[in-house]
Amino acid sequence: MPTRGLTRIIVVLAGLLMLAAGCGRSVDLELSQKLQQAQRAFDEAASPEEFLTAASLYQEILDSGVHSGAVFYNQGNAFMQAGQRGRAIAAYRQAKRYRPRDPYLDANLRYALGSDTPAGRRPVIEYLLFWQDWLSYPQKFYVAAAAAVATFILGLLPFFVPRRLFVRLAMVGAVVTLLLIFSAAYDWYRYDYTVHGVVVEDEVVARKGYAATSEPAFTEALVEGTEFQLVQRRDDWLLIRMAAGQEGWVEEETVVLY
Repeated sequence: MPTRGLTRIIVVLAGLLMLAAGCGRSVDLELSQKLQQAQRAFDEAASPEEFLTAASLYQEILDSGVHSGAVFYNQGNAFMQAGQRGRAIAAYRQAKRYRPRDPYLDANLRYALGSDTPAGRRPVIEYLLFWQDWLSYPQKFYVAAAAAVATFILGLLPFFVPRRLFVRLAMVGAVVTLLLIFSAAYDWYRYDYTVHGVVVEDEVVARKGYAATSEPAFTEALVEGTEFQLVQRRDDWLLIRMAAGQEGWVEEETVVLY
């Protein structure tokens, strides 16, 4: 049977995807109390300092291992109210992983980015994987795992019901599953493998070397909210790459990574 070897591969990949997708944790009483405390602090905040306190409470929840789009979103709102635009962008970007279709999140992110922050070019691969922003990061793993299981079942049916249709459906399912696996792997690459960052100070001079005495790498300083990818780390200095490909060294304390 030509689909037998392929279905074995799909089953193995399905198991790996299920393990990767099953990384959630149930909400216990202590976590629920922390969420209520953070939300209450945000609702009652009236000054930048109080909004920063709310943001730190949300960070405690995130540090406990919870990865929630709602928590990242609320933390981004707290940072914006505190006047920390760069940190708000980082929080909103992380919220997008889990809430890709949230119109309020999209609106707040656009507002945080502002007109002075250049928009990065969208990679060609994201035009090919046109559904990439339809599903959240975890949902891609769930859907790929479900497709793999469905393909495995279709691959087994011809052994019990001799119909060529099931063989063809299994082959189609295998192709779809491989595409979904590739889509999930791409999300893993851009979210877990690649380290992103945002400038969090008003003006940061990127330099050609990892020292304050090195020449500036660019003609203008980087403004708060400028996004980048991390290339290399040397002590307290980071080599960053901009959306257009330019590279420069900045001090770690002037940015936030995620």
